[in-house]
Amino acid sequence: MRENSSPTGGVIRSSTASINEITNEERRTVYEYVVQHGPVRPRRLQEELYPNDRRAIDHHLALLTQKGLLVETDDLVRVTTDLNRVAESITVGLSRFDSLVEFRPATDADRAELVTAIRSMAGEQPSVETTSTMATATDDGTLHRRDSAGECAVYVATIEDTICGLVHVDATARSQTAHTATVTGGVVESRREAGIGTRLLAYARQCADRCGYEKLYQHLPATNRRGIDFLVDRGWTIEATRNDHYLLDGSDVDDVIMSATVDW
Repeated sequence: MRENSSPTGGVIRSSTASINEITNEERRTVYEYVVQHGPVRPRRLQEELYPNDRRAIDHHLALLTQKGLLVETDDLVRVTTDLNRVAESITVGLSRFDSLVEFRPATDADRAELVTAIRSMAGEQPSVETTSTMATATDDGTLHRRDSAGECAVYVATIEDTICGLVHVDATARSQTAHTATVTGGVVESRREAGIGTRLLAYARQCADRCGYEKLYQHLPATNRRGIDFLVDRGWTIEATRNDHYLLDGSDVDDVIMSATVDW
């Protein structure tokens, strides 16, 4: 796993799929600088990396932009969120459905459907974090992000272009936990008990692996025995329990912390 120290003491992970494409060491340095520092002005890049050679930074930026690794907008250079580098769409046939089920990264065109799906699951509390985390992902315009604060991504399952399941992967850049990510999500009620949740979880796990993560976590209220059993049956373990962590419907409820290694 490749890690880069940030000025704040955190760790920013360059996408394994992206960084391996950069064979030129100087261009790799430029790319990793942008990953570590978030959106940065070209002038700052030149001052920090090539203070006496404007043509060199222009050359490297042009090639990195041409390869789709960096993008420059509003006089800011940022890492491209090219999802095809870490998440390829796949389709599978499940016996319950006549149509294929597609698993893919969410796009801006999915935003309205995502909100609808989230709201349909909001009252069920499949995960206490699901509603707030997913609402943040849809409301602030950031379905996929990679910057100095960390990474997040939203993946969906669709049948005939209609969203039937979703999963959100979120990670911070703190050095102590940079190798881990938190997963939340669910499947709409009418599409459950058909294998979509299992496949969607496996898809998110595969994407996390390609991004270099080593361990995934989920937080579930102890009252959600169905969700806990679902994860245990798929190789997750109960790593810890925080007593009376949640207040649900006026009652104190334990937080069950589930974990799974990515290299399965």
